[in-house]
Amino acid sequence: MKSPSFILMYLALVTMPQQVLACPFCSATQQTISEEIAAAEICVIANLVQAAAAADDATQFGPAADDTGMARFAVQEVLRGEPQAADLGEIELVYFGTADPEKSFLINALSFESLAPGKETVLRVDWATPLPLSSRGVEYVKQLEKLPAKGAERLAFFQQYLEDEDPLLAQDAYDEFARAAYSEVISLGNQMDREQLISWIETPQVGPTRRRLYLTMLGVCGQAADAMHLESLLLYDYQLVKPGIATLLTTMAHTGPAIGVSVVDELIRADVRRKQQCLDALIAAYLKLRGPDGLALIEKKFLDNPNAEYSHIYAALMALRFHGEETDVLPKERLLVSMRLLLDNEEIADQVVADLARWEDWSVLDRLVSMFQSAEKDGWIRQPVVSYLLTAAEQPGDVGAGANAALRALEEIDPECVKRTRKYMSFGLFARAVTKSTDPPESPPKESAADESPPAVAADEDPLTVDEETSAPAEPAVAATSAAAVETDPAPPQTTPLAKATPPSRLMLIGIPILAGVLLIGIFALLLRGADVRSGSHDGGVEEK
Repeated sequence: MKSPSFILMYLALVTMPQQVLACPFCSATQQTISEEIAAAEICVIANLVQAAAAADDATQFGPAADDTGMARFAVQEVLRGEPQAADLGEIELVYFGTADPEKSFLINALSFESLAPGKETVLRVDWATPLPLSSRGVEYVKQLEKLPAKGAERLAFFQQYLEDEDPLLAQDAYDEFARAAYSEVISLGNQMDREQLISWIETPQVGPTRRRLYLTMLGVCGQAADAMHLESLLLYDYQLVKPGIATLLTTMAHTGPAIGVSVVDELIRADVRRKQQCLDALIAAYLKLRGPDGLALIEKKFLDNPNAEYSHIYAALMALRFHGEETDVLPKERLLVSMRLLLDNEEIADQVVADLARWEDWSVLDRLVSMFQSAEKDGWIRQPVVSYLLTAAEQPGDVGAGANAALRALEEIDPECVKRTRKYMSFGLFARAVTKSTDPPESPPKESAADESPPAVAADEDPLTVDEETSAPAEPAVAATSAAAVETDPAPPQTTPLAKATPPSRLMLIGIPILAGVLLIGIFALLLRGADVRSGSHDGGVEEK
């Protein structure tokens, strides 16, 4: 039977809520070392003393020997699981690397009870793949357990290892920042090494993933001079030097072969791409330092520029979403002015509608209805507009009444779209049932229950998890589920009002996944009961006294 601690750990992982990322434009690539240690019951530092024996003849097929791939490790220090691992001197597990006396390994394990062939209960240890550590890595790992669970003090420790010469430590430090709340990064502000961040941002060898993080951090600790530097990067444009390239090409065509012009042209293009790499984080950092005054440049260059590339416009949208959700640098009304400019861009307008609904900008209601009416039957803008109206229908007073009237009018134009959107919003986001609801809107005069729009519940959406490289708008279904409400299908006309849909209770939302997890664990426990995953002396087990 699985140990209670294993079951609790499993349930914690299944029910763990999504964490807010510190860097909204990047994401952790893997589990951190701290998380691996916390999830293990036993954790040791060990040295490889005997490598796995090589197969006698790799060309022969047949059953492998009991000790095939088994290497022997000497335990040097127990970091976790002292009662179970106190007497461990040497352990055997699968590992195919070569012995190196200067290299240590971090090895984690879970324990479980099993029936041995003699029917006695033994405690077995299932060892994970060893993680090689340098000498500095060993000291790094030993300090992890001493750090606070979160906060500036924890991030200050990992800041020392960003871009470390040991790739493992550098990656783990980055992942720690990517998993920390943005408020924690802000609290680290006065401890950040501003000059070092600028150096990393300017270094071509620093990849885009980490550059996003460093730009986000610079937005926290930067100065006015840094804002001007970021502005120069935003203004650096190939179109500015294109006339000079054309003149150079014409001159070389008259004086000799122009073979070198194409090389120069590509080098300039590459330099522009490098300096504007991670444009979403670059814009966000610039606005964090400049505030509302910086929006004029962003509007002119990206939001209100018909010649701007789609990927650049999308990057600007991501930056605005970040500030709308995570900071108070930009007043909401000023931010909405910038967002509304994107409604004129048919390539991205459908993605903006969800933000306007989430931020309760009902000033564009009539404009969106007109956009729906003028759009093609399968146009991408139609479903987001219905989602917007269903959310607006929750509002009291004239807004709710106007939205319900607009829904009835649009249902006559495209009943399938309205019906489909209601379905998506009913089943698209499971968590929507526990979000905060508003007061019910005034009920406008209606001829039948089919004219009534059931109330909706606003959904929370993390707008900053999409990479800037996304080059196509989402399907209407995605836009519909990003900022609107629980709706039921339109009912046939009847003389009595429809009953208000009751959302599932919080107990049901949390309890069902937990019960399903427990049931699955029980099934696996029955299947594995009495099974010995390893045989003989290579089971790595510790017999229970």
